Amino acid sequence: MPTLSVIAAIDVPAIRIWEAVGDFEDPSGWYPWPVDEHDGNERRVRRPDGSTVRERLVSHDAAHHTYTYRALDGLPLLGRLALESIAGGTMCLVVWSVRFESTPTEQLAVLRELEHVVMRPALRDLRAAFA
Repeated sequence: MPTLSVIAAIDVPAIRIWEAVGDFEDPSGWYPWPVDEHDGNERRVRRPDGSTVRERLVSHDAAHHTYTYRALDGLPLLGRLALESIAGGTMCLVVWSVRFESTPTEQLAVLRELEHVVMRPALRDLRAAFA
């Protein structure tokens, strides 16, 4: 199945970036869509058109600065956010990936929206917040 990955290098140690992005339930410090509600390992985010998407946390590893989540509404996808220390730990590579679990013809419009409306702007804003 197709995977879309957006990557940003940020000139800040991974531990500092994790403090901003590591809370799945409250990603308000970086995620472009507001969280309407969260309950345990599930959150409901509001899209710009007013619709909502439920997402469930699949795994969370604070020690390795990564978590995986699954979209429960809309096209089935598995998302993963991972931070990697680079440059001797002084910088961080943020890798946000989504893997679609549906047919390619259904995915093109969603891939474009996720990349250009959600993922790239979110990582650009995250980088700017630490500049």
